[in-house]
This record gives sequence, structure tokens and C-alpha cells, in this order.
Amino acid sequence: MPAPYPILLFIPNLQQGGAERQMLELMTRLPDRFAPTLCVYEENTHYGEYLPPGEPRFNLGVRKMGPVGLRRLVQVIREVQPAILHSYRDKANLWARLAAMMSPVPVVLTSCRNRAMHPIHLASEPFLSRVSDRVLTNSQGVRRELISLARVEPDKIQVIHNFIDTDRFRPPTGEQRAAARARWGLADDEVALLLPGRISLQKHQLGLAVALWHLRRRGALTDKVKVLLAGRERDKWVVRALPLLLAAAGVERFTERLGSVDDMPSLYHAADALIMPSLYEGLPNAVLEAHASGLPAVVSHAANIDGLVLEGVSGFEAPTFDARAFAGAIQKLLSLSSGERREMGRAGREHIAQSFSVDRVLAETVALYDGLLAEKGLA
Repeated sequence: MPAPYPILLFIPNLQQGGAERQMLELMTRLPDRFAPTLCVYEENTHYGEYLPPGEPRFNLGVRKMGPVGLRRLVQVIREVQPAILHSYRDKANLWARLAAMMSPVPVVLTSCRNRAMHPIHLASEPFLSRVSDRVLTNSQGVRRELISLARVEPDKIQVIHNFIDTDRFRPPTGEQRAAARARWGLADDEVALLLPGRISLQKHQLGLAVALWHLRRRGALTDKVKVLLAGRERDKWVVRALPLLLAAAGVERFTERLGSVDDMPSLYHAADALIMPSLYEGLPNAVLEAHASGLPAVVSHAANIDGLVLEGVSGFEAPTFDARAFAGAIQKLLSLSSGERREMGRAGREHIAQSFSVDRVLAETVALYDGLLAEKGLA
């Protein structure tokens, strides 16, 4: 048997986030003809349960990349001699391609997972994208921005959607739901609306506070409604402003901040619906997970560019940055019976299972790897 193809996966860290888990999902599912190993540049491991033994094999040991981190990354590349260098997130993408220019790698792939790219990366992408054999993304929205703002050649870009493990994320049994609701302190007659996402400008918890104010004024926000905010603190000014705005809107008592949550399946089992008012998104994992778990969803248009939520079938969409419209969409959801919400969630799971299966996403990625290796004469 020929030796497996070495693959070096490079990402800043393993903090809680969609790109981090998607990379680990890929790493653990690749066929045996590939030998992936992981390199990070700072210590921060949230997803320990996904990591194969001995990974991450390489830690550059720098808080921020610069000349020292670049030199160490080049050393790692020379040691591993990867057939494929595959980086995730804009910061890692920049330094991976600089390193590949100093120590050439047969195949270079970069994954852009989110919109609103930093100006530094926008300015450098037209040049650095020439080093990439493919610029991968998970969303049509990101693809459009790569073409229009980052000026990447369209034929360099390939959309490969996210993995969603529909065995791990699935509707709960009656016992599982009762246990989950007890764990998260929810009464039987409460309707729990879940917003999973870091406290940040992007996830737009501030806009949700305004939407809840509109609901309260309409009399649609009762003591039977509980809004759960699950996610790490990201943007300091949003973290400071959020409790002040919730209090000013008179809706603080309807919300609960949970911080970073490790056991997301339990939280989905406890909730009645997902809400996501994001200002911009790539392909939001939380919507995939919630639908796979049997939850309906209310989302902004920015969170639904790839059609994850089917309007009136698996949930509702509102225009981005329109708190009044988002409040109206939540009100529609709250007006439904629990049985109608469950039926929406069932439709969402069916849609996600058909369109975002693990087998399809893995097959597309492996086909890309094989095709590029063949183009380089290595397969």
C-alpha cells in the first residue's frame, strides 16, 4: 500500500466556533489514504472531545502571528512535508500562504468561513489568493464577497457546505427533553427561545434586545417566554452594552445569559425554537444543528442566504437589521401551538438531512483533494 498523503491543517486555535469544529469533523472523517495532522499558533482548546490522540501535534506558541510564528510555521512545513496545506480562518490563511511561498507545498487550500473580512485581509487577498489552489467557503454569501470585495478570481473559489452530524444532533426523546429542561431550569409551560452565538456585533444580541422591546409593547412577551443567550464574550463593548440595553428596554427578566456551553445537544433538546438576528454570517452551524435537533428557527436574511430556513415551513425570515420585523417573526412563532412548532422543526430536520449530509460534504472535499493531487501528478 502507498504511504498516506500528509495533510497539514492550520488554524489559529481551537476556541469555540464553527470553523474550528468543521475542521476537526473533517480531520476525523478523512479516508485512511490521508494522514492529517494539526497545527495551531496559540493554546485554546475547547473541542477536546473531537481531537485524535496526540493532536494538535504542533503549537507555534505565539499569541499573535508575526516573524517568529512565520519562521516556526515554515519549520513545521519542512518537517511534515505535507502534500496538502489546508488553513482555516482569515488570520491563518494569510500566514499559511506566506509560509508556502517560503517553503513550497504541492497543494495549498484556504478556507474563508465568514463575511465582513478584515481590511488587511481584503487588501492582501487579491495577491495571496494566487498562492491558493482553491479558496474554499461554505456559503454563497461569502463567495459573493470574495469576488466583489476581495477580488478573488471566481474560478478559484469553491463552495463546500458544513458538516452536520444528524446522529449527534437529533430530536430528543420525551425523557431526554424532560431531563434537559430540568437541567436548564425551564418550566413545562415556558417557551424557550435560544440564541447560540458569541456576544458580539455580528450575532446582534443588541438588535434582539430591541426586538424584545417591540414584543413587550405589543403584549406578545409574557412570563411564559424565556430567551436563552448561549455563547462566549467576544466584543467587549457589546458585552458591556447588552445588559444596559436589556434593562432600558424592560426585557432583562425575560433573558438569561448562559456563557459558553459545552453540551449544545442538551440545550437544543431543552429549547422550543432557535432565534438568530445576525448582521452577517457564512453558513451558521447553529441553524444546521437546531434544525437537525427538530427546532424551528427565526433568522435574519443575513443568516439565511443559503436557504437553511424555509419560510413558513421550517421557520421565518426577517430583513437584516430590522428589529421590528424580527419581532414580528418571533411573534408568528409564539402564536403557533407546540405541535405546530414541532412540525416546523421536523420539516427543518428533513431539509437539513437532505441538503447537508455528512456523506455528501465529505465526498466533495475528498474529491477536491484527489483532483488537485492528480493535477500535481501526485495521485
